[in-house]
Amino acid sequence: MRENTQEKSLIAVNKNSILYKIKCFFKNLFHKSSNDENNMLVDESNISNAESDNKKSAFMESIKKIEDDETKLLKLQKMYRSGEITEEDMTEEQIDSLCTLYDKQIAKLRKSNEIRKNRLLEYRKKLQTVN
Repeated sequence: MRENTQEKSLIAVNKNSILYKIKCFFKNLFHKSSNDENNMLVDESNISNAESDNKKSAFMESIKKIEDDETKLLKLQKMYRSGEITEEDMTEEQIDSLCTLYDKQIAKLRKSNEIRKNRLLEYRKKLQTVN
């Protein structure tokens, strides 16, 4: 019944047509080629990606370490305030780090208080000039 269906369904491909070029573009975009040059480029990019990943991971580890130190110090401060720990139970380093933490917190509070005072004074002056 159906003889030579393959020959009848074949269409001549025009390699200069825009549709053929678009089709080839998407094939090249989504399919990996087996050329050695492409493999070498991929290998080089993998190496550079691996180096950047190592740098990123080292940076992330250093951030985690800093965050861990700060959180440990804040937990120590909380324990000290609640009375779970006394000065005799802590080492000299822990006491020094707590003292510096308290100094930083006091300085930050003083600075924010000054800012609030200045805003209140400006607001008061503004109200006095309006009335």
